[in-house]
Amino acid sequence: MIQWIRSPQRRSGQTLTEFALVLPMLLLFMLGIMEFGRLLFIYTETANAAREALRAAAVTIHRSNDADRGKVTASECNEVLNRAYGTLVLTPRTQVTITVEYLRPDPGSGNATIIGVCSSDPARSRLPTQVLELNDQVYVEVQSQVSAATPLIRPFISNLPLRFAGMRSVVPISGIAMPKP
Repeated sequence: MIQWIRSPQRRSGQTLTEFALVLPMLLLFMLGIMEFGRLLFIYTETANAAREALRAAAVTIHRSNDADRGKVTASECNEVLNRAYGTLVLTPRTQVTITVEYLRPDPGSGNATIIGVCSSDPARSRLPTQVLELNDQVYVEVQSQVSAATPLIRPFISNLPLRFAGMRSVVPISGIAMPKP
């Protein structure tokens, strides 16, 4: 009786061929996971930039110096933008546009008047000339364009727009005084 025994060389050749067939799909899958993680991180940091800018814009007008209370200066505008940009790690500043609008609501009509704009685009910035009051509102919008870093995935994800916006009333740092029940 003749026994057929597979030689180790033949077995390793089969393994190498199977590995060569599976490797491109495995690499593409791994690149997709890494790219998705990168895009999710950019999404989160852009949302955090909007939240941080909104918080900073709502509280920076309340200084201890009564002469400057309620005034928005160029340095405060830059502070708000820098606080938002400080949350960005993977996204370059050139790809992010931050706009902070100071609004005064009109109780009769329900509309609001823009009394000032602080923007990362200097052409849009116009600091408020009026002193801000309680219940004035701050509207923040952060926009970014994200593209895939991997050339294989770039045709599927190119210039994905991200936009986060929020509005908050201007309140003192100590919070809102509530009437006793």
